[in-house]
Amino acid sequence: MTSNSTRGPGFTLIELMVVIAIIVTTAAATIPMGLNFVQHYRVIAAGQNVAVMIQRSRGEAVKRNTHRGILLNLNYPQARQYQFTSLDPSPETGNWDGEYYPNFAPRTYTEGNPVFGAVPAVPFNVNDPNIDLGVMSPHGQVGVLPRQILFEPGQFNALLFRTDGSVRAVNTPNGGAGAIDEVGVNYEFTVRDPRTNLTKLVTVSRNGRVRVEE
Repeated sequence: MTSNSTRGPGFTLIELMVVIAIIVTTAAATIPMGLNFVQHYRVIAAGQNVAVMIQRSRGEAVKRNTHRGILLNLNYPQARQYQFTSLDPSPETGNWDGEYYPNFAPRTYTEGNPVFGAVPAVPFNVNDPNIDLGVMSPHGQVGVLPRQILFEPGQFNALLFRTDGSVRAVNTPNGGAGAIDEVGVNYEFTVRDPRTNLTKLVTVSRNGRVRVEE
């Protein structure tokens, strides 16, 4: 009696090993792509977050009808951070943050003056005025770039926003390191991931329009 044996459903060991090899190879190729996407997104988010703060600072200057303006300092109060500071004195007292504004009280802006304004020493840069702490001028909340993202070096360390919505780049005494450059009629700064050299350019026009590089 002869019996015919037929192969049942399933895979041989060799076939399974081939499938596993394909899966491993595909995963090895896609993981770097995924990591690169995450890093690229972090740089994009960093530029967009600072752009939002620029728009808010401009809005605050217009809303407050500020006389001397509002400064947005980059790399202040520490490197990779940014914060806006009102240069108008307290409407209640008529004073700035007293002795905590180093060297001098804020001045009225003069076109073409590269050194302007003043920022208070930490911790007198809190976002809400606190007379008990000697803080009278309004200050914005501190923004922080994502971990390991930084500002590229530049000529100016702050943007000045005036009540008419216009913007000028200035150097603020006791502010952060320069990160802003004047390019034609616009101002530019770049955020960068030094591990990958991924960058994102942010451009600010003199009338306050902000554009983040796509």
